[in-house]
Order: sequence, then C-alpha cells, then structure tokens
Amino acid sequence: MLATLVWAGLNTELYSASGFVKQYLSALSRQDAASALAMPGVTDGLPQDAPTALLRSSALGELRDVTVTGTHSAGENTIVSTSFVAGGKPATAEFTLKPHGRTFGIFESWAFAERPLSTISVTVAHGVQFQVGSSGVIDLRTTGAQGVTDWGGTQTFLVFAPMAYAFSLDTPKLAATPTQVMTTAPGQNGSVTVNVQATPAFTEAVQKELNAYLDECVTQHRLQPTGCPFGYQTGNRIVGEPTWTMVDYPVVNVTAGTSTWVVRKAVGHVRITGEIQSLYDGSVSKLDKVIAFTTNLDIVVRPDGSLSMTIVD
Repeated sequence: MLATLVWAGLNTELYSASGFVKQYLSALSRQDAASALAMPGVTDGLPQDAPTALLRSSALGELRDVTVTGTHSAGENTIVSTSFVAGGKPATAEFTLKPHGRTFGIFESWAFAERPLSTISVTVAHGVQFQVGSSGVIDLRTTGAQGVTDWGGTQTFLVFAPMAYAFSLDTPKLAATPTQVMTTAPGQNGSVTVNVQATPAFTEAVQKELNAYLDECVTQHRLQPTGCPFGYQTGNRIVGEPTWTMVDYPVVNVTAGTSTWVVRKAVGHVRITGEIQSLYDGSVSKLDKVIAFTTNLDIVVRPDGSLSMTIVD
C-alpha cells in the first residue's frame, strides 16, 4: 500500500505532464537556462545557426508564483495550463506535451510537442551593442544578423517562454534606457528597439577634444586659421600678424544624426587683435574684435572607444 502511494505521488508531482512543466518553469524561475534547455523538446530540431544568444542564464529576468491551473487532452497530446508572474506582471500560458516513453519502465515521460520558445526581434538604433539582464554587452555583428552597419541593425533571437527580458546598454560613452519585453505563450513574437544615446561622459570627452582643437587653432597667426571654424575678413591690409584668443568655447550637445553622432550649431566666441592699415588713406588702426562662430561636428566612436571628429559646414 505504501509503495502504491509513493508511486502515485511521484507520478503526479514529478513524472506527470504537470510535473514536467513545473520542472521547466522552476528552472526558469531560478534562472537556470542549462536545465531548461536540457528538457526534451525544448531545442529539438533547431538549426545549428539558430540565434540562441539570449538562451543563457545571465539574460533571464524574474519569473515567480508559478502555478499549474489545469491539464486536458488534445488527441495524443496533453495541454498544461499555467499562471505566473513575469517581470512583475501576471500572465498565463499553455504548454503542449507529448508522451516520451517511460522512466525506469514505470513512470510516464514527457517532451514538449511544441517548443516552449518565443522570439524577440531586437533593433539597435545608433549602434550595434546592447545588453540583456546581466548578460554583458552583445554585439549584433557577432550574432549572424544581416545588413548590420555601425549605426544599427536588427536580429531576431530565440527566447524562453515565459520570461521577462530587460534590454538596455550601459557603457561609458553610450547608454540606452532599460526596456522590458515579456514573453508568455510559446511561439509568440515580440520586438524591442534599443535606443542608444550619448552619455554625459561622451559629451564631456567631445568637449575636451574640441577645446584642445580650438586651442591649437588660436595659435595660428593668420586671418583664416587652417581647418578651423572661425576667421576674419577685411577689405584692408593686416599689419604684421593677428593674434587669436579664446573667449567662450562652444558648449557641445552630442546627439544622434542620420549616420553618425553629431554636434550642431554650437556657438563660441574668439577675439582677434592686431593692426589694420586702410587701403584708402594708409592710416593704421588697432583691431580688437570679438567674433561669434558656429561649430558643427560629425563624430565616430572607434572600436577602441576613442573618438574621430570632423568639422563640417
């Protein structure tokens, strides 16, 4: 009698269809991707080049309060209904199972008849890198995505269902506000855009490099310093060499352009001093003038994190 009760309990809690689903959801709840992937039917038939970068423990978010709410037959398959909380939001899902032989020749074994996976299409705007959970930085260029440029791209990844995924980016120069995507039903298709923006540290680095560049510009003793965003025109003759000094550096604001990071219409002021001789009467007068100028920059972040800046009209 005791052996019968033990067998019945094991068959209900561990080896039943509902027990099988509970094991899968329990693995996801403790962020154990390896155990979830090892269950029969989860990855069966997946091609070797399937985009599986998010089927890792470090990418997984919160899944809790898992409950099996019912089971019913559907031909040769069994449907297990569940409820849970993913990413703080309650939801439900159904899983389709099929018989998978017996364990120890006694207990029923099960496999997912339909893979308990979903997909999320990830678009990165203004870059190629993103993060999911505590996964570290993922680069679209390493995922097999087609048509990726330095300024963005899209890849569709396989993900667990149910699960909450938080997409973000947090690097010294580039960052993206976390965006949560919740997958509930197997086979569900989701999407997210990781909107990468320049960080204050990025802006500070551009400001520092621009200031250093302008400091070099004002060392040129000519009316039109070469490669610089300012100059002075006169219909008279300059006597000797003019002298430039910085008055106000342009205050930069780095934003996303159409294909690069940009600074647009940053206004600064320089002073030019010297002597001017009139071509009309030959008289000489002092030149002391503050000139406003506008700086436009195109900026590229090199692979090593350094900046390449180009002054544009």
